[in-house]
Amino acid sequence: MDYISETAPGSFGDREVLLHFFKAGSGRDCPAVLLLHGVHGWASPAEGNKYGFLARELAANGVSACIAESSRLRRDRETFGDDRVSWAKAAFRGKTFPMEVYDACSAFEYFRRDFSVSVPVLWGFSLGGLISVLIAGKKTAGYIAGTGLTSPREGEVAGLIVSGSGDEIRPEASGSLSLPVLDSLGDKSEVLRAASDASPAFALFFYGSLDETFSEESSRRIFDRLPLPEPRKEFRFILGADHSFRKKEGAPSREPLEEMLLISREALDRHLGEKESTGRTEG
Repeated sequence: MDYISETAPGSFGDREVLLHFFKAGSGRDCPAVLLLHGVHGWASPAEGNKYGFLARELAANGVSACIAESSRLRRDRETFGDDRVSWAKAAFRGKTFPMEVYDACSAFEYFRRDFSVSVPVLWGFSLGGLISVLIAGKKTAGYIAGTGLTSPREGEVAGLIVSGSGDEIRPEASGSLSLPVLDSLGDKSEVLRAASDASPAFALFFYGSLDETFSEESSRRIFDRLPLPEPRKEFRFILGADHSFRKKEGAPSREPLEEMLLISREALDRHLGEKESTGRTEG
């Protein structure tokens, strides 16, 4: 499937946020999803990449999608194999959480402007999910002050999808907090305040039952703060899935991603599908 690539300003390293847009062929007033990766994530159209797979599948099923990859010192993730710690230190040494938030805000602004998206949906994984909540809750002004970027206005985020995010890392996974970006995380109250002020048309939270990074309780604390009635917000378990949703019951599998795709497409159609027929937009 063809895609359009753009570059948005980045905060760190090569100063670039890479964007790859997969257009579904529908009108301007249809939903389009911006995918935000987790910490130290690799988001590429390359075959086998999780985010590339999601974007292609969404577009093939009538929902335009964009992959965003944040700024970094280097982009050769494959060089490091399974050594995630060495990769994090080599590519992100010196990068802070505020820089990562800036990159996501830059991606969101260019996503809307350069690809003419009027019904934007954020789908964030892990740290990208937390940043998606900050954007939806209009709590990013302090991260982008004086940069020329603008904070989202009320109702500007049409939908919020969060996969594998929580407000507090499990004690047994806390060693990762010494790595770049994670070593400068703010207090969890910030994301909880953002959730309380978020006003998307719908919110969908996914939690892998074998998540080794966040507990169910830490995810639900964010979800419960969203001031949306059910069924405009849903908390869905992906049974057997790990934190990254790349495994099921410990074995590599695309089933968790495919299950989330099916549920997400149904939610998009149920909550935002009317925009296509009426031409009504928010924001």
